[in-house]
Amino acid sequence: MDTYFKVRPYQLMCIFCKTEGGFTDTKEDKKLKKIKDAIAANPDMPITLVCNVASNFSYQNPGLEDDTPEGELYNKKRDIDILQKMGLVPGTTMPARSLLQKLLKSIESSSGVCGYGNMDSKIWKGCKLADSGNYEKAHKKGISLIVSERSEKECLDAKEPSVREMYSAKMLLIRPHHLMCMACFSGGPRGGAPIQEDNLFEAIDIIRKNPEIPVKLIEGPCMVCSPCKVYLPEKNICVGGSSMALRDEKKDLDVLQKLGLKYGDVLSGKELYQKLFTKIKSTKEICGFGDGIARSYEWTGCGMDGYPVYEKVRKEGMKIPGLKIKE
Repeated sequence: MDTYFKVRPYQLMCIFCKTEGGFTDTKEDKKLKKIKDAIAANPDMPITLVCNVASNFSYQNPGLEDDTPEGELYNKKRDIDILQKMGLVPGTTMPARSLLQKLLKSIESSSGVCGYGNMDSKIWKGCKLADSGNYEKAHKKGISLIVSERSEKECLDAKEPSVREMYSAKMLLIRPHHLMCMACFSGGPRGGAPIQEDNLFEAIDIIRKNPEIPVKLIEGPCMVCSPCKVYLPEKNICVGGSSMALRDEKKDLDVLQKLGLKYGDVLSGKELYQKLFTKIKSTKEICGFGDGIARSYEWTGCGMDGYPVYEKVRKEGMKIPGLKIKE
């Protein structure tokens, strides 16, 4: 069971600010460092954001124990301001990594959040570090300041053996929505040669050379993912920004539903793309969830309004020998 933390919204900002500027020996900083160290050790641990409010969200009120010295009203406003900017509500629980990504995406500066400029009122004086530039410097460094990311060397080292495995395999293991990615990539500006970031080109090349190769549709990361920066091989999960794993799981399920298939089904590459291109005519149907509306940061992606390259590649049958699409 993952370690579980209840965290005040301001504390997310503080761990970036203090990591950049240095932790002190105070009780407040010791708790911040404890949160930071726990996230660094297990970036996908669940974090629940709690704060003091007077509304019907008050069921989760944590009390004043973690209030900073600037006062109760300031602490309430700061927490609520951060939640509003992140598009969240009190009680939200998410993996720590996802919360930090969302924080950095939503809040670029502590100005106006932790401090309000030259105000005369003692009640709204704000945090003395609000104008230090610590948070802004940390923001530029990104999530890697707190969470170790997969190194470039690890990705490079994974590329060659994973490609070798693919070309020697008697069956390709592909997650459903990657069939769409393969189509878009094949017609894009970099589709004519291998890239370091993933194995999309190799999967396309194998199917073009052997259209009858069996392809098994699997749940979660697949042969395409091995050298990807946001793939964690030790957990076999994707940790890309904007909750990529969750978004892509929906896309996987949507592709399966459109094709009338399930995880574990095996079809030839040619037969699979015959089905895909017959049933799915636009990326908007899958990548745009049908209506092209990104309802939150977690549900953003590429091709949401329809990607013309996919439509072109679809009509060409992705240049798979013998594949013809009937409108």
